[in-house]
Amino acid sequence: MARIGFSPALKGTFSKTVSIPAEEFGLPNTNPPGIVDQDNLTLYKFTLDTDQVTFKLPVPGDYAGGNIDFSIIWTNDGGVDDNGKAAKWQLDYQVGGEGDVISGSHANSPKNTEDTYASASGWVEHHTGIMTIAVADFSGKLCIFLKLSAVTPTGAALTCEPHLSGMCFTYTATWGRK
Repeated sequence: MARIGFSPALKGTFSKTVSIPAEEFGLPNTNPPGIVDQDNLTLYKFTLDTDQVTFKLPVPGDYAGGNIDFSIIWTNDGGVDDNGKAAKWQLDYQVGGEGDVISGSHANSPKNTEDTYASASGWVEHHTGIMTIAVADFSGKLCIFLKLSAVTPTGAALTCEPHLSGMCFTYTATWGRK
């Protein structure tokens, strides 16, 4: 009897995006952002050039190769007109494998993206442009250690602190049998 829909040799790759909510980030002992609860979401409000959060990202088990792209999900505090004003996010990183001493930032770090708020009032979720960590930066390593901060933008800054809602990362994943 034939098995319908089963192929042991079936395999391939696809683009996979993973979302990390703000509360999954680590808060350092010095310079952590403030915590804001908004509509059952935890947001972190950042003092520019000071506050930071951290995240340890193991290279995903289904990672198939190529770069990893990051984008930040953010908003303002919803109470002011920040239409046309900017937030700039900085992603510092280091990589590590078994037995490595993790210190400082990678030579190709940091990555930056500046985004403009597009609302006269209210809480609006924004997704920044892409910050790419090249495969050559983490090839053969087990983890990427991330540090995220809000820095002074080139354009007119928000009137309040930028609020982090989360981060997404996209990579090429494998599916099926190897």
